[in-house]
Amino acid sequence: LFMLGIFKITCGAGVFKDTKCSRVLLCENRERRRRSKIAECVKNVSVKCWKHLRGGFVFIEVKFRILMGFFQVFFSFQRTFQKGTVDTDTSLLEMITGLNPSRLADEFNIRCAYDYNHYDTLFLYTLVPIVFVIVVVGVYMLLSRVYNKYKESVRQETITTVFYLTFLVYPGVSQTILETYLCEEFPTADGNEVFKSALRADYRLSCENSKERVIALVYASIMLVVYPVGIVLLYVSFLKRYHDLILKQDSTNLNQDEKSKLKRVSFLISPYKTERYWFETYELFRKLIQTSLVSFLQDTAFPTLSPTIAMNISIIVAFLLMYMQPYKKTGDFWFAFVSLVLLIPASQLSVLELSSKQITNGNYGIMGVEFGLMIVIVLVELWWQKKGKSEGEVKDLARTESHTDEEFVGVVNDNLNTMEENMKLKKRNADVEDENSRYRDENMRLKERIKELESMVPEDEASRDAVEVAVV
Repeated sequence: LFMLGIFKITCGAGVFKDTKCSRVLLCENRERRRRSKIAECVKNVSVKCWKHLRGGFVFIEVKFRILMGFFQVFFSFQRTFQKGTVDTDTSLLEMITGLNPSRLADEFNIRCAYDYNHYDTLFLYTLVPIVFVIVVVGVYMLLSRVYNKYKESVRQETITTVFYLTFLVYPGVSQTILETYLCEEFPTADGNEVFKSALRADYRLSCENSKERVIALVYASIMLVVYPVGIVLLYVSFLKRYHDLILKQDSTNLNQDEKSKLKRVSFLISPYKTERYWFETYELFRKLIQTSLVSFLQDTAFPTLSPTIAMNISIIVAFLLMYMQPYKKTGDFWFAFVSLVLLIPASQLSVLELSSKQITNGNYGIMGVEFGLMIVIVLVELWWQKKGKSEGEVKDLARTESHTDEEFVGVVNDNLNTMEENMKLKKRNADVEDENSRYRDENMRLKERIKELESMVPEDEASRDAVEVAVV
């Protein structure tokens, strides 16, 4: 994500002097490229592949975000309800969908070298995105000065990259922060146990007052403002700033400056209808409730309470989605709706009396349905788009062939009449030009006569007075 974001911002700055940035994949030695047919072939293939990849990602971008949102909640249910039965084969997928560093460490067995705990995960999970944003903003400031011509394009790519980062980390990092406050009591502890209160997310950590615990709580409180609260305020501030412009985004009277400003918030508003432009902020709240609230409500005395609440929340948000129908595309709406429905069985796997292997198979089944549904919807939309295009071409052809001979003759007559009118206008313009020429010649003759008369006037004052008296 870091490299992709920097690459997109650099492309927006016009560093490679190519809007597609395809030349970065090619050899810049023109002489060698001219000599080698292979290099020319690589160039053509690279440009075509870049266009197809970019167009394909734009086509499935909204579905990709829905898929990421599903897995963020899905893996949160695993962490909360299925402790001890989670299959580590999905750690890498969980890391990708939520940028969770501890899952990446689990995937590569880093515990063999360093036995990290929840507090280490908290510091790493919260600091990496901040460093990422600082570097991205620094690149933006540098490129906007060097390539001032592309300053607006660089700004758009920078804002979009930061939005993507917040979209990916928000549920996971918020849950990690809030889990720092959750402790579990062990009232029946015997003398062999070191402590009676442990951190629910990591039983190796004591909740008793200690320097490490106090530092973790203070740090978590600061990050609570930065992430769960701060990201929501970031989204709200952008939507409020461009509120009037967003409401008229469908208008055809927008100037270039207004269109450029709309692109800054395209990540927030592009998937949704104009009247539901705020839905991305709602999605933040929805994922925060489904990932973090259920963790607070978890109770060891009533193990089925939290999964039942999670199931009811999934049902409620599914009905809310059905009521609001915020997505522009029908395929996006149904994919989002079915994804919320699939979270219902995902929340109940731990309640059922199933073995660890059966729970793992159930998780794989739900994941397979989600991936398969996305592929089916994409294929259907592609087929429908192609069919609509073909039908439009047929209708245009039929409309062209439906013109009768009388309509054709009428069109020809209209054209002839227009040509005749143009000829008359040209002739009239020529007559006017001739008249103007005669007027110019007459003016020249008058000016010459005036000069002759002026030359006949006597120069001395006495003679002029005599002439005036004679005239009178």
